[in-house]
Amino acid sequence: MAQAMAAASELISTTLKRPFGSDGPLGDDNGGGALAHADEKPKARRREADPAAALAAARHEFGEHGGVNMSIEASATFTVMEPDTMRRLFAGELGPDRGDMYIYSRHFNPTVLALGRQMAALEATEAAYCTASGMSAISSVLMQLVGVGGHVVASRCLYGGTHALLSTFLPRTSGVRATFVDADDEAAVRAAVVPGETRVVYVETMSNPTLAVADIPMLARVAHEAGAKLVVDNTFTPVVVTPARLGADVVVHSVSKFISGGADIIAGQLPELSSREHL
Repeated sequence: MAQAMAAASELISTTLKRPFGSDGPLGDDNGGGALAHADEKPKARRREADPAAALAAARHEFGEHGGVNMSIEASATFTVMEPDTMRRLFAGELGPDRGDMYIYSRHFNPTVLALGRQMAALEATEAAYCTASGMSAISSVLMQLVGVGGHVVASRCLYGGTHALLSTFLPRTSGVRATFVDADDEAAVRAAVVPGETRVVYVETMSNPTLAVADIPMLARVAHEAGAKLVVDNTFTPVVVTPARLGADVVVHSVSKFISGGADIIAGQLPELSSREHL
């Protein structure tokens, strides 16, 4: 199981028109998502306000031979018997949500997709996607949202790897500028945000390892007023806090912490969320 979870690794969740409680898998054939309009709120999110209840109500996968738990898919590639099936798979006519068919585990495989569904239910997002580690999820989100030369306002209290990414690696490789502030000081956050330039406000719900608690509704308000996205690392507080319901646009996890429980996997989650007009 640890091997399968490690392959699943990071999870990324993106808003889709389809609610996360639907029967189909979350995400289209290319792994992308269509953003929902503000008045198209997923019924499952409205129905299950409690994360534990939402998780219990999520689609359950049974094992290949009737096991109460789903089978672990260890294959990197998948068999296609007819040439036209391959054409239709690459054209998006078939896929995980259209015929329960797969091509390559880098896109989707059944185990990773099931993990994504569970994490999306837990975090009240419409989808969740997996990458190789917590840092790979964080990196992919920041590179997507910030771009070359963009500006980030981040909490001073961050996991060391995230701080190094923002303070050293991204500035050197992509010209990204990061301003670190006390995230619980609204005046400091507002002073650091540059409307039209700041692309992301980045915090941890409860920081690693100092356990500073972020005021997510305040940060969401400040970020959105400036046209920026709020990205929240919820590694330490799944179930306890649901950032998506408090205004966060993207939620990430290092699965090796709370979600793993046994410190025996490298993995993570990244839900990019919610059905609001500013997305």
